Order: sequence, then C-alpha cells, then structure tokens
Amino acid sequence: MNIAVLGTGMMGFPMARRLCEAGHSVRVWNRSRAKAEGLAAFGATVHDTATAAVQGAEFVITMLEHGPVVEQVLFDIGVAGAMKPGTVLIDMSSIKPAEARAHAERLGAMGITHLDAPVSGGTLGAEAGTLAIMAGGQAGAFERAKPVFAPLGRATLVGPSGAGQLAKLANQMIVGITIGAVAEALLLCQKGGADPPRSRKLSAAALPTAASCRCTASAWWSATSPRAGA
Repeated sequence: MNIAVLGTGMMGFPMARRLCEAGHSVRVWNRSRAKAEGLAAFGATVHDTATAAVQGAEFVITMLEHGPVVEQVLFDIGVAGAMKPGTVLIDMSSIKPAEARAHAERLGAMGITHLDAPVSGGTLGAEAGTLAIMAGGQAGAFERAKPVFAPLGRATLVGPSGAGQLAKLANQMIVGITIGAVAEALLLCQKGGADPPRSRKLSAAALPTAASCRCTASAWWSATSPRAGA
C-alpha cells in the first residue's frame, strides 16, 4: 500500500519504520526534515513538503502535536487539497473529539474519508508494534485500513467520527485516576510501617497489566524512598 506519514517525531518515526518493514511504500514528511531523514534507511521517501508527500497516497497518517496543528497541516497548507478523492486520512494524533468530527465533515465534502485513531502505549508500544489504537469513523474505512494498522498494534473501531478521541480521553482518565489511587495506597503503606520494597512488589503484581500503572508504583517508591537521592 502507498502510505504517507505526516509527523515523524517520537511516535511517528517508529510507526513509519514499522510500516516500511511491513513492506508498504511509505512517504514521510516532518516540519523539521532532519527528524524524518533517518527513515530513508528503511526505504521511506522523505519529502520537503507535506503536500508532496500525500500526492498519490492511498492512506495518509497524521501524528501531530494537537488539534490546531492537524487543522493547519490539513487545510491551511493544502494537504487536504493535494489528496486524491477516495484517500483515507487516519489521524492518529490526540485531539479534541469535536475537532475530529469537524475534520471528518470537511474532508468528507472533498471526497476524503476520515478516521480518528489515537493510540495508547507510548514510544515503547510504537517501537514494538503493540499500540492500542482507538478508531472512530465509518466501518468500511476501518476495514480498508486494517492492513495499515496491523504493523502498528491492535485497532478497535469504537464508534463514529470522534469516538476514537473519546475513547482516548476515557483511557487517560483511567490512567490519571489510577496514578492517584496508587500514590495514596502506597503512601498509606509507608506511613503505616509496611516495608516499602515488599509493598511495592506486591502492589505492582496486583495492578493491571498496563505498563503505566506498574511504572507508577515503581517510580513512586523510588522517589519517596529514604534512599532516594542518596
């Protein structure tokens, strides 16, 4: 498949690399070209402009900083106009659900299909191809995009346009609440006289498999241990 990746930072670079390694024809663009040039070694074509990168692409992936940047790249510098009708735009940035719905509507009027597909799993997940991908949009477009998602992680269609971003928000709420709960629970153990290393080990074993939860327990004990900074 002919895929363009716009945004090759900490997440976009390993994702584009995995697409190259899966045998796709990959074109890449980044605002700072130097961050994209390393992908040439994996077979990607590096472009100076985003509009050049998307020309002729069947799928365009955006992995950008936030909603206003996505809008600027798509509509202000002409990327949407450079895409051919029938292209599937997969926005894997984390943006507001309302922004995702607005982008889907504007692109749809141009004959371009939009999927909002933010991810969870961080840079380790991007490197390993184990990202959780939360997609919103048309079922037909999601089916077409499955070969694109496959090298990146596990994709789930959670609803219509904007639903992927809602799922990402929910995920972040769960992580945030869990971090607070872990901190309070471990502080309780520490103040009550429980052995910190043993309590940390037991807490980490009892937590869900999410790496962010396990790392929270480890990092908290490291930061609050009497030996920290010694």
